[in-house]
Amino acid sequence: MQVMITGRHVEVTPALRRYIETRMKRLERYGPKLGAVQVVLGVEKYRHTSEVIVSLNGAVVQAKTSTKDLYASLDQLVDKISSQVRKRKEKLVSHKPSRSSVSSLLSTERKAAAKPGDLKVVRPSLYHLTLAEAVENLGQQSSATVVFVDALSNRLQILRRMDDGALELIDPQPA
Repeated sequence: MQVMITGRHVEVTPALRRYIETRMKRLERYGPKLGAVQVVLGVEKYRHTSEVIVSLNGAVVQAKTSTKDLYASLDQLVDKISSQVRKRKEKLVSHKPSRSSVSSLLSTERKAAAKPGDLKVVRPSLYHLTLAEAVENLGQQSSATVVFVDALSNRLQILRRMDDGALELIDPQPA
């Protein structure tokens, strides 16, 4: 990590340079992708300002503080920039997909599934039935399906007869 220090109306002494470099070394714990660090110090009457610009993985992170003491200003500056770098690293390391990536994934799945020639829309009428009534409506046909709203639980259910004659009840759960 390369640290460049610039002083506006303040002389950058070797002791000040060492102090800044040791404080900025704390940023190295967040990863080796840390680029150049530019620190700008300024003094205007009784106000000491410090500003830092860090290049991190191609992104620019910056912070600025102002206090009555130069060293206190540098301490606050390091706290601010380390917080920003930590948040950025946690965001990159987080394994949760962002909303935009989830929505784009769903839209591509819909586009793939919704080809005009391949899709047949079926809208069965829904009856309020008990399970016994649904079995009666199913009849003796092989591969028959009944979509109904269960009269007891008031939930959508699907009853179908398999090719081997067994019955299968599909009871979807809300996500």
